Amino acid sequence: MAKHSKRIGDVAKEGGVGVETVRFYEREGLIDRPKKPARGWREYDETALAQLNQVRLAQEFGLTLRDMKTMKARAKGPRAGFCMSVRETLSSRLTQVEAEIAELQSKRKAMKQWLGQCHKQDGLPNCPLYDRITSLTKGTRK
Repeated sequence: MAKHSKRIGDVAKEGGVGVETVRFYEREGLIDRPKKPARGWREYDETALAQLNQVRLAQEFGLTLRDMKTMKARAKGPRAGFCMSVRETLSSRLTQVEAEIAELQSKRKAMKQWLGQCHKQDGLPNCPLYDRITSLTKGTRK
């Protein structure tokens, strides 16, 4: 085996994923599948590891497999089309992330308010949260 060639297990290990993940990405077209020789194992070069790292980076951005496939397909064409595709994809994902952050901030605020009520009532016989929750379930008790 040539020095720069690696087996799938080596690529997976270096990329921080399992062998089945590499195979999955190959089936999805995100990583180029090397040709299998008549005898022996497929040999991967540094391109496979680079593609795997690109997929993992895209995942960190929250991109979907469809997003990644679109960008890979656009990368085969003119740079302008690729750049526009990346901008559109990242812009759309950023909008989603900002909405998720706003939702989480709202949940955080509500949780802090509830905890604040708990701390105010600490040691007192009645708990406002218990009263609110039990009032919601009284109609469902048997």
